[in-house]
Amino acid sequence: MNDTARPFDGAEEQAIAMDFPTLSARHTAWLEGRGLTTRPWFILGSAPDPHVPRPFPARTAHIHVKYAGHAARQHGLPRGDLTFLLTKTKPEDVAGLEFEAILRLCKRHSPLTRIRRDLPFLRARECALTHRERDAFIIGTLGTLFGGSGDEIRPSNGIALIAYAIAVGIPQIIVAGISLESDGYAYDRSARTRRHLAEDRAALAAVAARYPQVTTTEPGLSRITGIPLFPGATAVPANGALAG
Repeated sequence: MNDTARPFDGAEEQAIAMDFPTLSARHTAWLEGRGLTTRPWFILGSAPDPHVPRPFPARTAHIHVKYAGHAARQHGLPRGDLTFLLTKTKPEDVAGLEFEAILRLCKRHSPLTRIRRDLPFLRARECALTHRERDAFIIGTLGTLFGGSGDEIRPSNGIALIAYAIAVGIPQIIVAGISLESDGYAYDRSARTRRHLAEDRAALAAVAARYPQVTTTEPGLSRITGIPLFPGATAVPANGALAG
């Protein structure tokens, strides 16, 4: 396991999620300032050969998990309206990518990151999310971190971003480029074996059972987790086509 020797127990998880309502409200306000709360979200991960919907719903916001902007470029998609990045992200990891707004995972807040988050009229381009707050979004929407399902203590950051979208009230969430079957990434097929598979599978099954606004373009992900398949997502993976 990573980050700690054991999964959190139920009492620890509930303590983590204690501030979930306030946290959700603060992030909703920040996203409203960026014009992102009333639009459908297309959440793109970096699994190889993502399926791209044709056409996209009107006013779709393109949301990228970490370095999925590289996959978006391969498929002729726009730059991310919101990109989830890490504090440890290196310039070479995102070379050539452009960002409208960034949700940045960090260990703790600074006075500046709190101001950017808590004063939405500033329309800050970047908002910080601590590791504990990320966990709070998962617990608050799905009830648990699913620690003990496999070798990790929580699902992947892609699942965290889906939980985040649910928590801030996004009306339609379309998931692509997340796989429980393939290793590697769209931009680097030689990358290491994918982690969080058991935790992601359990978390996505919970999403399927609770949140009908979440669909996926990926037939394999739909089959394994029960998340409904997005209409029109039966085409083969996109190959340089322009966004609809």
